[in-house]
Amino acid sequence: MNTRRKNSTQQTPMASRRGFLRAGGLVAISTFVPSLGCDSNAVSILNTPTGPDMDQMPASPIISNGDFYLQSINGQNYDPRLKAQNWSLRIDGLVERPQMALTYAAVTGMPLQRQVLTMQCTGNWIGGPLVGNAEWGGTRFAHLLEDVGVRGAAIRVKFTSVDGYTTSIPLDRAQRDNVLLVWEMNGEQLPSKHGYPVRLINPGHYGQKMPKWITRIELIDEVYLGYWESKPDGRDFNWSDEASATVNSRIDAPLSVWDDVKDPGNGGVMDSFQPLQGAIGEPYMIHGLAMAGERHVDLVEVSTDGGSTWSAAQILTRSEPNVWVSWAYNWQLPVSGRYEILARATDAAGISQPGIDAGVDLYDGRTGWHSVRVDVSSS
Repeated sequence: MNTRRKNSTQQTPMASRRGFLRAGGLVAISTFVPSLGCDSNAVSILNTPTGPDMDQMPASPIISNGDFYLQSINGQNYDPRLKAQNWSLRIDGLVERPQMALTYAAVTGMPLQRQVLTMQCTGNWIGGPLVGNAEWGGTRFAHLLEDVGVRGAAIRVKFTSVDGYTTSIPLDRAQRDNVLLVWEMNGEQLPSKHGYPVRLINPGHYGQKMPKWITRIELIDEVYLGYWESKPDGRDFNWSDEASATVNSRIDAPLSVWDDVKDPGNGGVMDSFQPLQGAIGEPYMIHGLAMAGERHVDLVEVSTDGGSTWSAAQILTRSEPNVWVSWAYNWQLPVSGRYEILARATDAAGISQPGIDAGVDLYDGRTGWHSVRVDVSSS
């Protein structure tokens, strides 16, 4: 089990490695509020998850339950406050032995399996905060399916949640060993806002395919389009039914300046320059996070000249499938001027994060390189 670490946007200066990290000159914004759906979160930029202590090479950082991003079709503060004694799980449809009212005690009495997974909202904008890494505990979803006996005609598994949310995933996906029905988060009871009593963990996909507050599981013989997949309700984009997690990266230092108004579809970054001050040649540690869905991150590159040239960053944490990594790049502060810092990641299959944002018209995960612009003043 990974050890949970307290999040901090300020990194300790490193006397023992590469000089020190200069933390001054960063723009601070108290909150930024994305727009709709899974983006309905008021997120404090001071609580945006960053990498671990730079002097170590640990497992990837775990985000505490309280700091983990929230999503709900009813807004970030939605909390059904379900009680175990009043909740039950129905499993029916194309099954041999339907379970009409599985109790919480029955579900939590099933064989327990724990795994670390990075979850990201499918609508998270480039470099956005709607992503977190946690250790989840529950039972193999395949175990439930074995208990009820799946009929041959079934091709999909449909989920219904107490808030009215629905979605479905292919049966062969649901039968994989790393797909879990969970009731634990970071070794604790699954918090109410994160899906108590149970939610789905579905590695390789965005949070859209990991429903919370599940009350019914139905085996079906059709491709069912759920709440988001059947949208857009008059909007000019659609939600992907596949929702496969893509390779992407984020810069945490220097911090982005967020402005939801600049990208009406989903939040974005202001066209402004953040001040950085220091002597020419003084080291400044650019750092952030990268993830690659079911493959592990193989390479992270940083550009400090708007993409004209790229240099490899150092990956600081163990690179594993379905788990983000922390990375850092030691930038020697240049002469006074304005600079654009970019980051891009490449996965183990050699697939590099594209420079073009492919997630604007189809919500299938935002791509494109995260950009942070800085105004360097040489002291």
